[in-house]
Amino acid sequence: MRLLVTPVMRKCLPRLKSFNRLQITLRHLSMTKDPSAEVLLEKRGGAGIITMNRPKSLNALTLSMIRQIYPQLKKWEQDPETFLILIKGAGEKVFCAGGDIKAINEAGKHGDKLAKDFFREEYMLNNATGTCKKPYVALIDGITMGGGVGLSVHGHFRVATERTIFAMPETAIGLFPDVGGGYFLPRLPG
Repeated sequence: MRLLVTPVMRKCLPRLKSFNRLQITLRHLSMTKDPSAEVLLEKRGGAGIITMNRPKSLNALTLSMIRQIYPQLKKWEQDPETFLILIKGAGEKVFCAGGDIKAINEAGKHGDKLAKDFFREEYMLNNATGTCKKPYVALIDGITMGGGVGLSVHGHFRVATERTIFAMPETAIGLFPDVGGGYFLPRLPG
């Protein structure tokens, strides 16, 4: 038996595809997480999925996390079977509260070069999200500050929920906003 596709059905197909993509996105938000890994990297169909998995630390970004995310993002960008890259945070109240400032501060007290490496590699990751050739979608459900803003705002799409708190807190104390904030903050609608 052969299905006859009418002109009316052809008009509805893009809407059905969009609805299907929405269902997949919502399913990703509710998936269970592995409690042991800082970052979960998985491929589901044509989607590469990055999950920041430190909900007790508000998914604060570490150098280790950056070093896991960056090469995988580049790999999926070149993979012809990956059509979408999705990033999200584990837990119910946070996408990413920014860089792990506590770890960076402690390293600085001991003369460790962690801060220099962290910011250099974080900015490289932000650039990679902004120049990614594949659709990069950030599901910013909950607290999204500093480095979390950097991981989301430079990509193609940001999906915010009613629980999203979007902030660059350093501006409140007179510091310049990093992760490109001087560029994107005045351009955000609303």
